[in-house]
Amino acid sequence: METALNSTSWLHIVAVFGAVAVMLVGVWLVFDRLKALKQGFGPNSLKALGVILFLPILLLLAILTNFKTETLAALLGTVAGYVLSSTEDKTKSKSNQDNSTPTP
Repeated sequence: METALNSTSWLHIVAVFGAVAVMLVGVWLVFDRLKALKQGFGPNSLKALGVILFLPILLLLAILTNFKTETLAALLGTVAGYVLSSTEDKTKSKSNQDNSTPTP
């Protein structure tokens, strides 16, 4: 019984360190890419950071807690909806409305 407890504890420790490493590297890659492209922080970069930070946390919840499968599936569905949702640039649509001339 002692070895089963130790192997489970080691699995939890490895999962936590792995998830933290993925989050740190992911955040670094996003900011490095934004710096290389000389772009500011916008809705798409916020979406990328949200996914990079949320998915490893979801993995940790699945491993470390006793959540039901339905709960984890709902959380994963939330992430999928967030990623697949379209982000519209409000400044472009507003400039298009300003440039249009009304017809009498």
